[in-house]
Amino acid sequence: MSSVLKALRNQQSPLLQQPGAIALQSAQQRTGALTKTLIVVAVVIVGAVVGWLISQQFIADAAHSKLSAQATEVSTTESTHYQMGSVVSITQPNWHIKEEAEPEVAEQQGDELISSAEQQADNSVLNENQAIDLNQISPEMLSAFESALGEQGENLSVVPALSQLSSSFQRSVPSFTYDGHQYSSRANSRWVELSGVRLFEGESYQGLTILTIAPAHVVLSKNDQAFQQPALEDWTKP
Repeated sequence: MSSVLKALRNQQSPLLQQPGAIALQSAQQRTGALTKTLIVVAVVIVGAVVGWLISQQFIADAAHSKLSAQATEVSTTESTHYQMGSVVSITQPNWHIKEEAEPEVAEQQGDELISSAEQQADNSVLNENQAIDLNQISPEMLSAFESALGEQGENLSVVPALSQLSSSFQRSVPSFTYDGHQYSSRANSRWVELSGVRLFEGESYQGLTILTIAPAHVVLSKNDQAFQQPALEDWTKP
């Protein structure tokens, strides 16, 4: 019996060995197919990533080229419309010379007015004890003469004071109180106040006309006879 079993082991049928070989071969084929699939998938993924990176690079290059072209166009436009102007020298005015010249001109004009008034007035007109006759020298010329003297900063006047005139003339001038006196370089800002009435140059009060308001006196006229009264000094007729 044992010999029969031994013979059977030594003479195994090839049919008994074939299924094991087929199973091993099938497993190897499945493994190889899976490996190839994985390799193909990996290649596809890598290719997609590489393609995306390349496309992004192309997009960045195109954007950079567009910006460079726009910058070049703006630079060209600016250089076309804006150009440097030519250099022009500026002459600075000499204000110091002008300021020095103005007092000389004013002084010269004042001298001309005084000289012109002196030519029109003789000794009889400018008598310190006699009122000035406005029929021999115009009120305008007399006012200009008084203003020119006042601008020299001195209390000068060619018009006699009322207190120096004859008694008969003094009695013809009504009494008044000298309440206010304002002198200004601007003629329209000068005024005096007589007996509470404010008067400007050219206005009249009780038959008296205000001819000129000087720094320290006022020149008045009555019946074309000019005289002066010191500032803020009341007058009471004798």
